[in-house]
Amino acid sequence: MTVQKLYELVIGDVSISERKKQELSERYPCSNAEEDIDFIARILYFGMTREFIKKDVQAKSLISGGNLSPALADFIMGNDVPKPCRYFCGREQELEQLHEMLLKHEKVFLQGIAGVGKSELAKAYAKQHKKEYTNVLYIVYSGDLHQDVIDLEFADDLPGESEEERFRKHNRFLRSLKSDTLLIVDNFNTTATKDSFLPVVMKYRCRVLFTTRSRMENYPTMQLSEISNKETLLELMGRYYSAAKEQEPVLSEIIDTVHSHTLAVELASRLLEHGLLQPLELLRKLQEEKVALDDADKISITKDGKPAKETYYGHIHTLFSLYLLTGEYQGIMRNMVMVPVSGIPLRLLADWLSLTDLNTVNDLIEIGFITPLPGHCGSLHPMIQETALADLKPSISNCRGLLESLQSLCLFHGLEISYYKLMFQTIENIIRFTEKDDLPFYLRFLEDVFSYMEKYQYGQGMHLILRELQTFLDQPSVGTVRDRALYLDFREATSQVAVLARIFGDCRESAIPHRGMALSGCL
Repeated sequence: MTVQKLYELVIGDVSISERKKQELSERYPCSNAEEDIDFIARILYFGMTREFIKKDVQAKSLISGGNLSPALADFIMGNDVPKPCRYFCGREQELEQLHEMLLKHEKVFLQGIAGVGKSELAKAYAKQHKKEYTNVLYIVYSGDLHQDVIDLEFADDLPGESEEERFRKHNRFLRSLKSDTLLIVDNFNTTATKDSFLPVVMKYRCRVLFTTRSRMENYPTMQLSEISNKETLLELMGRYYSAAKEQEPVLSEIIDTVHSHTLAVELASRLLEHGLLQPLELLRKLQEEKVALDDADKISITKDGKPAKETYYGHIHTLFSLYLLTGEYQGIMRNMVMVPVSGIPLRLLADWLSLTDLNTVNDLIEIGFITPLPGHCGSLHPMIQETALADLKPSISNCRGLLESLQSLCLFHGLEISYYKLMFQTIENIIRFTEKDDLPFYLRFLEDVFSYMEKYQYGQGMHLILRELQTFLDQPSVGTVRDRALYLDFREATSQVAVLARIFGDCRESAIPHRGMALSGCL
């Protein structure tokens, strides 16, 4: 038994090279007592002469108590923590405070206004303390924690599994993880009562760090404020603006004007570097927009996470408008509004928008509007997304190319695509964000998408489409007999699922059977 346990320790240690593992275990399984003794001696000698990276006291106590989780690097894919901004600075005290809170409470909400640096602090924390955790998992909140657990990619997930089967398996596994695992849920911008799955996650034994704009009552919360050290912010501006040293007095006034808001400081620096305005001109523009309020008037956050004063959004809106983006750049930003904040592969975005190259996308990355992500992906910061939504006003007509690309994919029912969840999340944002100025096309789009979502049993999106169809088809002047027949067909299919859900104790109605079952009775 000792030989077997030592062998398992060596094989399961990801810090030992494959060559060394093979060398140490070349006589395993042993055939006699002499080989057993030789094997144990080899492993002990290797252990005593090996250079170890010392872990902290907390990790030692976990080891001695037998409270370590299994290593998940080869078991859960695509949930690695992105690297923090390469210019991350000025948060040493906050990193220390966050670590102490996680050790004490295990579940912590990192709360602050949009653009103040919550996500970057969480990423920096994961990087700084990665050796103290067996696993660090990262999730960008989609609006539904239950769905986010389903969407985790486990190595043993099977193609034919339903969403509920995956949920039961994933949730059971997450519940088994211990406090040496850190789960980061980024952009959890909702309230505790609006996500019914939050109490389940709060019962996980692993540590969980949420970043949120919302006030979370009755939970351990760390409030993240603006960087108070102006020298740090001037240093940050110098990373993006090459003439920062010469313009330091004016830049100091700009920092005061935007209330030391991290995202506004970065965008101002990038704007100056591109030469679109001189520092004094930029300062005057910000002041003319009347967004420079006194400290007493700084933004406050209500319990639903919405700003009571639009001060910081005014800063970002002003900086966004000063770039005077041309039509092609506006088109990309308008369509990027629909992409989930978790991001999209940029080549896939180019295909959806029929771009011949990525030059304009790369320009938008350079000026700071699109955030680059690992794996040649990109996303919009939530604050940029909201500003672009308000300024560029996406509609069915001005996003027609994107909708036609997605519709054409949904018409190929025999086509299996690996990125279907990303596509469906984009379609959900189209439903939520766009102005519906071409209803005949929009209704056809929804009907074709519903059928394709049914192929993958994507219940969340199907319910959203049903509600959207009902909203328009309740108006007698909208739609045709065909539209109404299809709507009734869709509704009948979902009502059957509701009955089955009650029978099997599944109140989430996530899987929907083929609607041919309901067609004859409906029509």
